[in-house]
Parts: sequence; structure tokens; C-alpha cells
Amino acid sequence: MSKEYDYALLSGGFDPVHIGHLAMIKDAKRIADKVIILLNSDKWLVRKKGKPFMIEAQRAQILEEFESVSEVRIQQKDDDDSSNNAIIDFHKSHNDKNICYCNGGDRSQENKIREAETCRDLGIDLKFGIGGIHKLESSSNLTKNHLSETENRPWGNFHIIAKGQGYQIKEMNIKPGKKQSLQRHKNRSEYWQVIDGFGMVYLEDSKFKLEKNDNIFIPQGDLHRLENIGKDLLKIVEIQIGEKISEDDIERLEDDFGRI
Repeated sequence: MSKEYDYALLSGGFDPVHIGHLAMIKDAKRIADKVIILLNSDKWLVRKKGKPFMIEAQRAQILEEFESVSEVRIQQKDDDDSSNNAIIDFHKSHNDKNICYCNGGDRSQENKIREAETCRDLGIDLKFGIGGIHKLESSSNLTKNHLSETENRPWGNFHIIAKGQGYQIKEMNIKPGKKQSLQRHKNRSEYWQVIDGFGMVYLEDSKFKLEKNDNIFIPQGDLHRLENIGKDLLKIVEIQIGEKISEDDIERLEDDFGRI
């Protein structure tokens, strides 16, 4: 069954990726054969909020993991704080296709969209309410809502915040001085956002000290381990992305609690 559009364009910083972005991507895929992300640059984020949580290459890598995303284009010309140049560039090579530009969250009025005139001139439809008409929560607020009961582990606990086809979001709380097993996953990659506390991440042959607002991407199949090196609880929002999301998808190589 053919869809309404050949391409759905989504633009933004996606810094960090959160449940609202996931809802927009899934909704855009319902109306278009392909979803294209026009990802704003690090310079755009510096102007908007001082500094990016994640550099553009890492943000692009996470978004490319989603099955519903066909392509991620990092914007090279967003100095005017719009996505007009990226839309024009895409249209030049796809001007025979049916294209829409998607808006979600609080972007619900055409006169508030910087890209509206460009889209009208190019014959690109503006779509509103993609992903829902209300602005959904960012990663720092995701922990207010739970989809599952808290599950206890020797290192602390976790609960699921959101899940769907190809992804799952959970909050993990690691006790002071505790660390998870040295592990890897066959079917998923992970993105960790620190909400509070201090942690040490061991990733393959490297290690990284993280604190509040820091983040890291764990590629599928890479050995990794998380440790709380602070005096208080380490709180992490974890986004899992992959074809098969399961707690059984774990291979432990070292563990402080004898679970190998």
C-alpha cells in the first residue's frame, strides 16, 4: 500500500535523542516511504544553548540506528537558525518526489515556522502534530513516568520508561561504589545520558569519566561496563536501539556478583 509521501523531512538538534523524537520519527514513517533527518550542526546548538550535549557525528550515529530513519544529513548551512538551506538542497535532487516537512511538539502554527515560505515555494507540504500536538519530555524529565515496576539488581535498580518496535528507554540507578558486569550485546546499541551523579564508563580499551549532562554511545557488540565512582546514586537514562530488545541479550565476561 503506497503512502501519502515519498519523503518526510524532520529537522532539529536531537540533543539528546528522547521519547518525543522517537514519536515524531514513528509518526512520520506512517505517512512517508522514507524519513530524512536534517540534523542541525554543533554551531547551531552553541548558539541555541551554549554547547551541545553530543557532537553532531554522535547524534547522527544514534539516529541512523533507527530502522524508520532512511538517512541523516548534517546541516552545513544553518547559520540563519533555520533548515531552509538543507530543505532546498534536498529538493534539488528530489524535485520529482512528493515531500512533506514535519513539525511536532509546540510547532503548530505555520506563521511560527521559519521554513514555511521555502516549503510553499518548493511545493513541499507542511505537516503539523507529528508525534503528537504536545511537546513531549526531554531526557532530563523522562524519569517521572514508568512503564514497569522497578527491577532490583545487585548494583542498584532500573525501570522501563518507554518502549516500542526497535527501541526501549529505561532509567538505571547505580549504587555508590557498585559497577555493572563487563558485558556486550549482540542485537542492540545503547546511548547513556547522565541525569545525576558521577560514573566511569569502560568501553573496549578506553575509559571515560561522566557527570551530569554527559553522554556516551555504546556501539552494538562493544564490550562495556558502568561504575558509580561518586558518593551518591548514579542516575542514567539509557536508550536501547536494535532489532531485538531483550534483557536476555547480554554476554557477561566479568561480574562482581557471580552472574557469569
